[in-house]
Amino acid sequence: MLAQSVRVAAAAAACATIATAAYATTHHSQASDRTTAQAAASRPRAEAAPRPAQAPRVPQHGLVKGMRLPVENYMLPNADTAQVEDARSAVETACMQNHGFTFKPPSASNTVPAGFDGANMERRYGLADDNSARTHGYQLPGAVDPSQEQAESDAEEKAENRTDAWDKVLDETCIPEANQKVGIINPTDPAGELSARSFETTKAQAPVVKALAAWSSCMNRAGHSLRSPLDAGSAFPSAPGGGTASKPSRAEVRTATADVTCKKNSRLVAVWYKAEIAYQTKQIAVHSKQLQAQKAHNAKLIANARAVLAASGKR
Repeated sequence: MLAQSVRVAAAAAACATIATAAYATTHHSQASDRTTAQAAASRPRAEAAPRPAQAPRVPQHGLVKGMRLPVENYMLPNADTAQVEDARSAVETACMQNHGFTFKPPSASNTVPAGFDGANMERRYGLADDNSARTHGYQLPGAVDPSQEQAESDAEEKAENRTDAWDKVLDETCIPEANQKVGIINPTDPAGELSARSFETTKAQAPVVKALAAWSSCMNRAGHSLRSPLDAGSAFPSAPGGGTASKPSRAEVRTATADVTCKKNSRLVAVWYKAEIAYQTKQIAVHSKQLQAQKAHNAKLIANARAVLAASGKR
């Protein structure tokens, strides 16, 4: 659910993992697999007139400062995604209470930085911020230890006293009610598919290949034998995507700072970004109908979510 919204599709997943894994939390993990099964059969109710999404956010620091890809106009920012998820939670919680069960999902509002979305500009091209590299290595500020997340999830499950009957009501009654009253995020996802296709296609274009080679040569001169920035943080267990949140080692900080310096020297981020803008601009013209439909669906989701949260007294 929330994790779906923070996705970079499979082709770009290796890069996206660096930035998003620590924030792709277990919010609604007890229901996320079930929602997919419900999605095809459910239709969101559009009672409120669509209102604009929150103002677009762009990165404020580092080599990607001010960068925003064309495809992001068709994606839900995570601030809006969190609002939709919180509205779904409100519906599901009330529904479960009406059937005599306890359901206490955590708020989605604090699980991801507001500036992130599926395009993952903060670290789409890997680590791109000197200050973050020096302070956190490849980690994300505020990253949570996975064992802590698991402990919190286990505590929630115990508090909710889950049983087969509990599961049945959530699966068959309350999730469908949330689907109807709020809607489903990305029942189809042409924007996410375009984002991933853009990343992968431009990676093979001559200017980007040249910049990647220049980055790799720079890293080799700095003592780090790496062919791709997607591999740069993988050697460090504290990096997001499978390790624990802890103080980065000196080796991690050295590699991370060299990584950003070599991106500057090779102009890798600027070159890749320029290539993606050109590719996406052409593809958006080709797939305009599908993307406009996704944008309208997103606006409807936000309107429904705001109406539900206002009615529940949470906004």
